[in-house]
Order: sequence, then structure tokens, then C-alpha cells
Amino acid sequence: MEIKQIIYLAPIIIIPWIIVGFIAVSSGRNVRKNFRKLEDKYGLQIDFSKNIGIQVLPSASGVYRNRKIKIESHITDTIDGKKISPHTTLTIECNNPADFSFLIARRNRRNNAAFISGSSLIDDNEFDDKFILQTNDIDKLRKIFDFNTKFKLDQIYSLGFDGIIKLEGNCIRYSEKGLMKDDHSLLRLELMMHELCDIADSMKYS
Repeated sequence: MEIKQIIYLAPIIIIPWIIVGFIAVSSGRNVRKNFRKLEDKYGLQIDFSKNIGIQVLPSASGVYRNRKIKIESHITDTIDGKKISPHTTLTIECNNPADFSFLIARRNRRNNAAFISGSSLIDDNEFDDKFILQTNDIDKLRKIFDFNTKFKLDQIYSLGFDGIIKLEGNCIRYSEKGLMKDDHSLLRLELMMHELCDIADSMKYS
């Protein structure tokens, strides 16, 4: 390849990488800013020490409504396991001596293939049309998923919910693809914090 051709091709090769780097840095700033908001609003302890390349992967931990919580940014398989991507996971501790379990996912073609087998219905057509549910105790789940619970989950759905809520052992976890880099993802996570604590509280009386 002649020198002139290399000179002409260099911007074509380099500029896209500069753009990708700029987007990643800008996204990282937004992620850090949203974690700072959680720190200020809820008194959580923030850790910015984890990075993969230029990808910022912050975490936050603390106590909210007398429950230990943790918010983690991490790299993991997507739900279908086909590629590696950033995820955000919220974990809230709860008391679950009966070993009650459930899983909630948005109803779509991808999740139908992954979770429809063994799923249950809450007997609310509007809710069942939006969510796939798996549980080892459908009667208990129906008691917990009262009008308020369903209303709040519907709000989260409207904000773009496409993750997984899972009760397993003494932890309720919510995991979604992507990092907390915009207002919608921050609001969605805050609403999920409130809702998972409500569910944990209601488990004591169901």
C-alpha cells in the first residue's frame, strides 16, 4: 500500500475509534453522576475503583429502610447467553425462612423462549400480558402481588423494564442490561429499590 493511500485511509480508521472512545468516556461520566446522586439521596457508600479498560463499573452499598442493599455494575452474559455486556444489579436482603421463590421477566419473544416453561399466571389479564412469572408458591405470590405492587411494577414497566427480578434464598435481586447512564435508568432503579423493599416487607405477613 502506497504512503498516499495510508494517509487517506488513516482518518477513516482512526476517527470511528475516537468517536467510540468519546461516547464511552461521556457514558462513564453519566454513570458516576447517577451513583453520586444515590450517595447523596440515600447515604450509600460508593466505590469507583472497578474498571475494565475505559469502562467504569461503580458499585454502591448501604442500608435502606433497615435492609442491606447493594447496587453493582458488572460485565456478564445477556439473558440469552449469546454475548457479553454491561449489566446493573440491585440486591436487597430479606427474611425468607419458607424458601419462597419467584422470578419476574417482561413478556416478549426472547423471554418467552427462556422462561415460559413452568410459568404461572397471577389471574390479572393486564398484568399477565406484560410479565412472565415463575414461582414455587403461586398462592403466596398472589397475596403479595396486591393492587399496589402491580401498580408500581406497571410504572417500572412503563420506564423500560426489561430485566429480571428474582427472589432466591434471603435476597431479592433485580438485574438489567446496561449501566445506569441516564435519568430513566436511575428512576427505574430507585422505583425498584422501593418496590423490592415493599415486597420484602409484605412477605412477613403472607
